[in-house]
Amino acid sequence: MEFGLFDQLPCAATQDTAARYQDIISQSQLADELGLDSVWLAEYHFNPRFSVMPAPLLVASAIAQCTRNLRIGTAVNLLPLHQPIRLAEEVATLDLLSRGRAIFGIGRGSNPEHYEGMGIPVDEGRPRFAEALEVVLKCWTEPRVSHQGGYYQVNGVSVVPKPVQQPHPPVYIAANSPETFPMVGSLGHNILVTPLIITSEGVRQGLDAYRQQLVENGHDPAQVKIIPTLAACFAENRKKAEAILRPTIENYLGVLRGGRSRGSGRAATLTCEEFLKNYAIVGDPQECIDQITGFKELFGCQGIMFWHNIGGMVPNEELARSMKLCADKVLPHFK
Repeated sequence: MEFGLFDQLPCAATQDTAARYQDIISQSQLADELGLDSVWLAEYHFNPRFSVMPAPLLVASAIAQCTRNLRIGTAVNLLPLHQPIRLAEEVATLDLLSRGRAIFGIGRGSNPEHYEGMGIPVDEGRPRFAEALEVVLKCWTEPRVSHQGGYYQVNGVSVVPKPVQQPHPPVYIAANSPETFPMVGSLGHNILVTPLIITSEGVRQGLDAYRQQLVENGHDPAQVKIIPTLAACFAENRKKAEAILRPTIENYLGVLRGGRSRGSGRAATLTCEEFLKNYAIVGDPQECIDQITGFKELFGCQGIMFWHNIGGMVPNEELARSMKLCADKVLPHFK
């Protein structure tokens, strides 16, 4: 099992934006020291209470310079909102700066405000995604790139630098709708899932379709990875862990209820108690070991992203204690 740190960097009105950036950098340094495998950074726009991280690759570059072993991924870059050649250049640059530690996590995105803000029709999201991914992979694997598509035209350009990792950094695609799971399987890429958005049963059913398409398209299911994102807090006992998580979960749900993104409909009725019961790793070390084992069996996953600060309200010192307890008492069980 692989374990990573995930954050989309929410920032309340009472918090300082620069300090929130320092939080994720220091947490990534700690994750590297503790032996976690990865850090994953989200891309969001136009809603500071939900996220102040519109440019995760810039944050990733900063993290690359102060860590040694931690793999650095996006979860996700919103691919249809990017010019694909430019994105390929930037991810390849991150791979060089990190000496081969970049992970290319991508998604279509479901927030209409993102598309409206960038001047892109939301109904173009799916076809733009497929075409942009094709262009990015060409940029990394072909000496000169040509492409004539519906949205992008490229005429024999030499795209540099090339990534350190060959043939390219690992590709992870977020799947949070029923139609996306089989698409990712047909392409043979790794997959990111969020049970909070589509329920654990929705993820399980989607993964059945994903695995079926892997096999039908000649891909080896043993060669891909399934990584869910789950809220997490490790403490001396469950009461303390829940007390730490409740304020940050309530803040997250409050923001989501006022938004237009995927999951906002469910958030209107989702309670904190349901969240803690179904979408979190929370409790003392043995409880957390049991919960991780349960999710591993349910999803057949090869790792988990721990979402320690889902609503941005957990103090950095408290979060560090949780991470240290996890590394000391939980992770050795799975290594």
